[in-house]
Amino acid sequence: MGKKTKDLLKSLDEKIEEVKSSDEFKKILETFSQFHNYSYHNSLLIKLQCPEASYVAGFRQWQNKFNRNVKKGEKGIAILAPFSYKKKETKLIDGEEIEKEIKETYFRPVYVFDVSQTEGEPLPKVDLSIDPTNIDLLSPLIELVKKESLRVKFKLLPERLDGYLKEDTIIVDKKANTTEQASILIHELVHYYLHDKNQDKKLTKEIVEMEAEAVAFVVMHHFNI
Repeated sequence: MGKKTKDLLKSLDEKIEEVKSSDEFKKILETFSQFHNYSYHNSLLIKLQCPEASYVAGFRQWQNKFNRNVKKGEKGIAILAPFSYKKKETKLIDGEEIEKEIKETYFRPVYVFDVSQTEGEPLPKVDLSIDPTNIDLLSPLIELVKKESLRVKFKLLPERLDGYLKEDTIIVDKKANTTEQASILIHELVHYYLHDKNQDKKLTKEIVEMEAEAVAFVVMHHFNI
């Protein structure tokens, strides 16, 4: 493992240890909503090195996809990328030498650049001033539920109960507005994907609920809600 990779992993370990307060955890979740195409570790690495980063891409990506060039003298943001290679290995099995091909994966630093480090053609403008009352997340979420062979029912639920997953049906509080109902659906879908489908995972109720709420936060924050 190269020195640069070791340094990056050390920085990650230190940062992960800091994620103890709810405020810090919230900041990390906000980062994930912004860099959703990058892994957990690479999202952290981007924010560690360039806290103001908003949109990042590789040197050639900026040139080929956006007709933009990295400004002279700009320092790249190091992230870790997996690389795989195959090698042949001989093993002694029952007194006989058998050659097998195995696949090895390692990580090495590659570099990306924030849009602020580039110049050239303007990026397509995206209106980020979304009005939460006008964005419809509920409809596509209901379609996703149907694709999973689940059903959605809207019912009047008791106080302090927003929704729940029962067998093949997600129950959502009828009193909630559509934005709240979308968040409830995401929360219950996380239970379905992470917990119902992986029942061998022995997790406490607190961790299960934290995972569901964290994913709902990331998705809603991605849409500026």
